[in-house]
Amino acid sequence: MFHFLLTTFLFFMLAGPAHAGQREDIFRQAKGATALIVAVNDANRSISLGSGFFVEADGLLVTNAHVVEESTRLYVYVRDQEVYRAPEIVDSNDEGDATIRVVAMDSDLDLAALRIRDAKVDPLELAMDNPPEGTEVIAVGYPRVTDILQMGFTLHATIVPGTVSGLAEGRSRTNGLVAVFIQTTGLLNFGNSGGPLVRTDSGEVAGMVVTTVPYLERAKDGSGVAIGSVPMKSGISYSVPAPVILQWLASHHLLSSPSPVARTRRPFTPVAKPEANRSFATGHLLQTIAMVLHGDSDLLKLAIHHYHTAAESWPDAPWIARNLGLAYASLEQWDKAVQAYSKAIALAPDDAELFTDAALAWQRAGRAEEAATLYRTALRLSPNSRRTHINLGNLLWDMGRLEDATQEFRQALVVDPSSVIAAYNLGLALEAKGLREEAMAVWESFLAKAGSAADKESVHGKMQEGVSRLKTATPVDLAGRLKSDSAE
Repeated sequence: MFHFLLTTFLFFMLAGPAHAGQREDIFRQAKGATALIVAVNDANRSISLGSGFFVEADGLLVTNAHVVEESTRLYVYVRDQEVYRAPEIVDSNDEGDATIRVVAMDSDLDLAALRIRDAKVDPLELAMDNPPEGTEVIAVGYPRVTDILQMGFTLHATIVPGTVSGLAEGRSRTNGLVAVFIQTTGLLNFGNSGGPLVRTDSGEVAGMVVTTVPYLERAKDGSGVAIGSVPMKSGISYSVPAPVILQWLASHHLLSSPSPVARTRRPFTPVAKPEANRSFATGHLLQTIAMVLHGDSDLLKLAIHHYHTAAESWPDAPWIARNLGLAYASLEQWDKAVQAYSKAIALAPDDAELFTDAALAWQRAGRAEEAATLYRTALRLSPNSRRTHINLGNLLWDMGRLEDATQEFRQALVVDPSSVIAAYNLGLALEAKGLREEAMAVWESFLAKAGSAADKESVHGKMQEGVSRLKTATPVDLAGRLKSDSAE
């Protein structure tokens, strides 16, 4: 009986004016245009996971401001497969060719617009009118991604059916002003933020998911005594209406046409080897989260598993071998890292950054001369790599070649005069050579340009400490004081 009732309930939840084939097309397109957004804040080692969706074929994506604000790196996963990456947040004032650009942001409306270069998507259409009460909708997004991945499942967008309850007034999360939201049913979770609320009758986007309402469930012990409360999902959620999103995009001149109806849709073209793509994307996401969370070993091991799965379909893909090398290196499994990087180098012999990554694995594996050769190969391919000069300098120092190390740190500072790591390591090298006055001059000059004092545990703070030490001529053991470029 229960099974019959459940089946009947699901049927009526998903059934609507659109016939089954049309609903399947709507679901497929909605999932294809919905992206997972991973926003990393390197300053406080935190990560934000949310959803977004494309509204233009040229890569215009919208999401919640709270998903991407205060972040320093962005990763966008499309169709559970393709990975777009931006090493840093680029605002609308930068007209460069960054992979991901934040082109508009409004914290009061909780809206953000991103431009994804070279994205190949079939966008969703924003409705020009609010949906009536009772409209059946689906919320598409990537909720509870970390939990799903830790359980060993691959990356997939999730569809949650619901019904529009009506329009409700609410307050902005930042300024407290009253705004109108679409209230819907549906058990949404963290990670649904920024995803589309799609009408099942037309395929249009009715709104953008912004928040869900929790309630407190009283927990009791075995004897029935209340021991506290735990947050539960109420099944009530709110979305920013599509007309508000349209108006906001138009005010920033981001739409290719004034009316969403006028846009031309491109047919969806599946990418090659979708399962291999999905496995790689899952591994990449696991690895990204792991590195932010101080190298979580369990997540890294799961990432390696998914990389190996992807490699079965793509045995000659250098990006898979490279990520495997990085994952093994993060686990300090240096021999396996060297093996993976060796394969990646054979497949991509002109990738300077790859040689730099690989050299560190050889270095940690105790193969210093080979590591030095790899670093020099990287510099032949990319002579102005600050990171490579610094890493090679560190290696040469460890090899007892202090003069050569000093030259590499000098060159790194020429390439990037703002590099605190290059300046700090150069000062240490000069101090080790007995050139205390020159070392102090390097640090004082850099600190004067840098401005305000920093925490003593930071590289700036270590540099200030070094100046004080040199002024008092205090002897110190310089071993192990060098900083890697990743610390900057």
